[in-house]
Amino acid sequence: MPTRHRVLRHLYRDSVTLMQLSSELASLGGVSQAFAFMGTPANLDFLRDSSVSTEGIQAKPNDLVIVVEASGDSAANAALDHAEGQLRQGAPATETEARPAVPRSIAMGVQELAGANLALISTPGEYAAAEGLKALGRGLHVMMFSDHVSLEDEIRLKRMAHERGLLMMGPDCGTAIINGTPLGFANVVRRGGIGIVSASGTGMQQVTSLIDQWGGGSRRPSAPAAAT
Repeated sequence: MPTRHRVLRHLYRDSVTLMQLSSELASLGGVSQAFAFMGTPANLDFLRDSSVSTEGIQAKPNDLVIVVEASGDSAANAALDHAEGQLRQGAPATETEARPAVPRSIAMGVQELAGANLALISTPGEYAAAEGLKALGRGLHVMMFSDHVSLEDEIRLKRMAHERGLLMMGPDCGTAIINGTPLGFANVVRRGGIGIVSASGTGMQQVTSLIDQWGGGSRRPSAPAAAT
């Protein structure tokens, strides 16, 4: 079966969106495997370890890569076209077409939503620390979904948060429940007096769900490595 790929330059989507897209592509006719991911060295290594060819893929961490293994070129190209269409859905037809104003920075977001007190950061890892520092500097708690943040930057972020009495969850924090509000991959569960900190997001979800089923409640659980 031929393997075909497409690299979309300077296009970022979070891992949740890309996992959903990969699953959708794999269900298309003639497609046996499909992968959508950011072009980081770690992701390319994972693809090679999965015995999928990465030959010819020239991608940087800020590029989005789509790889499909299909029964033929026609099915592969159709899947790649479908993926690109989904990823670019909602973009204006022309550069001159009017588009709604959207916040493009932490400062703009705070200005638009004056009562906000938490920032959820999901950007390529090389930019995540800078955005985290901006958020903390404005007095926001931070949940950082991004990974590939250096240990030095993580220490700097957590020290700054500690000094300001703020939560700094992550990097690579995929799930949290803060004052009963689910964030990221999280379930709506009963509130109660049990606090949870976990190194595994899926493990935390299992525990909080079981507590809920058994009639108990959770108090501000979060994962990984986040204070409660």
